[in-house]
Amino acid sequence: MSLSHDLVHLFLHLAPIEGISLFERRIADEVAALLTRAGVRVVEDDSAKTFGGTTGNLLCFPPGHRADQPSMMLTAHLDTVKSTVQLKPVVDSTSIHSDGTTILGADNRVGLSVLVRLLRDVAEEKTPRSNFFVVFTVGEETGLFGAGSIDLSPYNVSSAYVFDCSKRPGVYIRDSVGLYAFEAEFIGKAAHSGVAPEKGVSAIQLASAAIAGLKLGRIDADTTANIGKIHGGEAINSIPEKVAIEGEVRSFTPRRIREQLNLIEKHLRSSVDGTGKLTFKSQSDFEPYMLATDAPMIVALERAMRTVGLTPQPIRYTGGSDANKYNAKGVPAVNMGIGAQNPHSYEEFVLIEDLVKTYELARAIISPRD
Repeated sequence: MSLSHDLVHLFLHLAPIEGISLFERRIADEVAALLTRAGVRVVEDDSAKTFGGTTGNLLCFPPGHRADQPSMMLTAHLDTVKSTVQLKPVVDSTSIHSDGTTILGADNRVGLSVLVRLLRDVAEEKTPRSNFFVVFTVGEETGLFGAGSIDLSPYNVSSAYVFDCSKRPGVYIRDSVGLYAFEAEFIGKAAHSGVAPEKGVSAIQLASAAIAGLKLGRIDADTTANIGKIHGGEAINSIPEKVAIEGEVRSFTPRRIREQLNLIEKHLRSSVDGTGKLTFKSQSDFEPYMLATDAPMIVALERAMRTVGLTPQPIRYTGGSDANKYNAKGVPAVNMGIGAQNPHSYEEFVLIEDLVKTYELARAIISPRD
């Protein structure tokens, strides 16, 4: 069986197995069974209890792995953003896509298939390779929960390679934004809207005026801001006392994120001054990372890419991934293109050549270095 045929077959096997975020039990059990039969040691951690999921992360160790030696970590996530149980895949001469009624689940079943195949091959071949293990995380799509909760301290991790970027192989995310979420509550004064509207202060009006004067969208080349939710009010005959908004700020440095959050809070407070009150809070969703061009893992990655005929293409990216969580833990991590194009949509697809090339890149990453 050719490599491309086997990878397509494995992808088609894994893609329709249920694994929406925080409900990854079925896909985790199947992956664990496939790997255990191949001689890979699979350990499920207890991270699920920290975020209410059904499944922990799977840590997968090929034969000969040395926990006392520096180790590379290759990783993908188990969950899909929507269910794939009803998936009807369509395979043509060049690509795999769905029939248009569901997502394909290429995000991240492409990365999952590649790394499952890699582990099985390494276990069977017993050929020389660098010290590595594989982690399959959970809850990535809804908050990077698995990567945020995993304890890597026992495993001497020197670098992490994340197989989860929708760009084609050869692209990698050298710089990634961080995201801080914020919530503001506007407090006015309730009153009957028909009997005594003069006695009320509408929190909806407070919020509307504040938002109208706030700069949102692309703030500068490195920074974006958005308000994505607004909720409040209780009845149409009552002046609304409370309205809450929720939003985010993204940028490439924590300092720039803090500056923008401070500007937003200052504007919102000044807009309600003398007419109402405001509470404001913010917290990190994921931190930014910026990798040096001469960082050892970047040098190694670009060498591996060239080995398999890829031209390295570093990019700056305004989305987050498990790589952000690993970098925040002090583990240098990079997210790489795997060709899962149009992710989260019914038009999602992967080119078969990208599936194969991603596997070849994974093999090159773990190949012994001269």
